Amino acid sequence: MSPPSSALRTLAFGDVVGTVWGTAWVPESNGPAVGAVGGDSALPVVSSLRVSVSDDGAQWRLDGNGVALIASPAGEIADAHTPDEDIVGFDQLCRVTGTFEQGGSDRAVDCLGVRTSRSGAFDLAKLESVRAVSTWFEPDEGFALTAFRARKAKHHDSDVLTATVLGPEQYPSVEDSRLSTTYDADGWPIRAGLELWLAAAEGDEEQFPRRASGEAAGARAETAAGELDLRAERFRWHSRGREGTGIYLLARHR
Repeated sequence: MSPPSSALRTLAFGDVVGTVWGTAWVPESNGPAVGAVGGDSALPVVSSLRVSVSDDGAQWRLDGNGVALIASPAGEIADAHTPDEDIVGFDQLCRVTGTFEQGGSDRAVDCLGVRTSRSGAFDLAKLESVRAVSTWFEPDEGFALTAFRARKAKHHDSDVLTATVLGPEQYPSVEDSRLSTTYDADGWPIRAGLELWLAAAEGDEEQFPRRASGEAAGARAETAAGELDLRAERFRWHSRGREGTGIYLLARHR
């Protein structure tokens, strides 16, 4: 990892049936962002956006090019950090409401999502890739994982990962996390798996990981942010007999 301190925020949201979905990539706090907002089988609208954060940090507002959305807390904040705390941040379930314009008319948004924040010793311009994977299950549970890969790294074994389990209460921290991804011939994620091992509670003799598997749901968007190519894809996720939704956000250095 590179020593300069940097920052990154992401927002992902959508409903299980695919009526609406969207994501935003925010490399600076209260600054410009790029994102995609769409629905159904229609192509998503890739927009120049701006994310602003309320004084108390509770609300994130996403505005621009017919988009007016607010992300409000829908669960407890989950601390996310590497063991040496070179990278720190948080993840949180959120409720996203508002509207976006598509096809000349306004589309309403009211669905669950995940917002993330990372800061620390990484430089986005010098990374090979970032994977921000999030999934949520109505009404109040989700997972989030962010993986940073250095420019000369060839395998996922060298990725730096942070991950959390999200819900209405605070869960133990994730001590070990794993992300597996299958890509198609054009480099788009088509299947993925999450395995999150929580820290053992006092008195527990055995721990079991939280797992989720997902597959691409057919809606995707592509844009650029600086020296990074961004690909966002809506995923359908499965965990412990439940079906949820989520976004696989992949940023690669071109």
